[in-house]
Amino acid sequence: MLAIDLRPKQKRSQVTHDKFLQSLQDALKVKYFEHISIKELAEGAGVSVGTFYRRFENKEALLPLLYDDFGRELSQWVDELELIECETLEQQVLLMCQQTFDFLDSRRSVFRTIHLNARLHPDTIFSNPTLSRNETYNRLSKLLLKFTVTIAPSNVEQQAADMVIYMLINSLLDKILYPTLTPAIACSMSSAKFVEQLPKMLLGYLNQSFQQHSL
Repeated sequence: MLAIDLRPKQKRSQVTHDKFLQSLQDALKVKYFEHISIKELAEGAGVSVGTFYRRFENKEALLPLLYDDFGRELSQWVDELELIECETLEQQVLLMCQQTFDFLDSRRSVFRTIHLNARLHPDTIFSNPTLSRNETYNRLSKLLLKFTVTIAPSNVEQQAADMVIYMLINSLLDKILYPTLTPAIACSMSSAKFVEQLPKMLLGYLNQSFQQHSL
């Protein structure tokens, strides 16, 4: 089930909302969310501050739109990932590590804002925080489960695939968003080296989990 489109139904209102969303995304490239003013958002959207307040109570009211838009981009990215054919589990893990890093790194400013505010304001940034993301994680796990030797993946294999997706995203998230903070400072590798080495660790765990169940 896809994330609900939070934009207004009227075309004119949609255009205005999209302008504010684009203005926020542009501002996030050079400033943290907490440092962006309503005036800057209005100027970026080419409208008055009064127009902003007629549609939003405050700038935090834009966060659900940001989250919703990121969710659509994420779903499209998984669509593209699913179209890439891999012949082995190793190829699949290598691809997923590099592609996930590239996707998150190219959107780090938006992702940082979502990541922080989803934890600080979980009741306001989204109506259902697990709905679309659970589907996305399941789709990523299925890319790994294609390489199990059994016709239908077992519970053990499903859990192993889910664990790898969790570790992949979490470790890359810390490396991209907070490279100079704990726990990312525990690993002194550059981002490029980290992405190169991460598949080796994940593959060791996956191979063991998949092979043990087939015995």
